[in-house]
Amino acid sequence: MRIYLSFCTALVLLSGCDAAEPVMVYESRNALQCETTGISPADSAAKLAAENIEVTETYCGRRTGVVYPAACGMGTGTILIHQIAEADLVTARNIGFQEVSELVDLDAATGYEFVDCEDK
Repeated sequence: MRIYLSFCTALVLLSGCDAAEPVMVYESRNALQCETTGISPADSAAKLAAENIEVTETYCGRRTGVVYPAACGMGTGTILIHQIAEADLVTARNIGFQEVSELVDLDAATGYEFVDCEDK
């Protein structure tokens, strides 16, 4: 019984050692219609890595519910999304990233969606 109790206590204590919940942050890809696909996913992740922020996943996305005029040189609404530890959120914000949850506004019908990454 004593070994069982010690084992259960160890499990409870170790469960507090789990990594923090991940969060998703994004930045604009700065793509321009007819001109460029913008920042590469690797270059965007490198900005976070330069601040000692570990990126566990990287995705491409697009803002939804926002209209972009169809004209060469205009923006596209594409974004780069990275999964990082919640503990790194303040540092990520300080270098220009925002939480993707901030893109979602049910009243304005805005949000984001994942898309295939396009590199040219």
